[in-house]
Amino acid sequence: MNNTAPKITGMIVVAAMFSLVSVGVSYVVFGLERADIILVGIGVAAAVFIFLALGWREPQDGPERLSK
Repeated sequence: MNNTAPKITGMIVVAAMFSLVSVGVSYVVFGLERADIILVGIGVAAAVFIFLALGWREPQDGPERLSK
């Protein structure tokens, strides 16, 4: 059964979610300006994407069922 999205799509989505959270934290907590916020968001997204690219595995098959 192979009904999953490509792994690159998953890595992009997860990196984008972390980037959005980091942009919000940079703005609210640290009070950074627009250019700094953009740089933080891009940096976090790149770091998370690289981290996931190194460790993301292909989907594994589920347990086999014994049919009687």
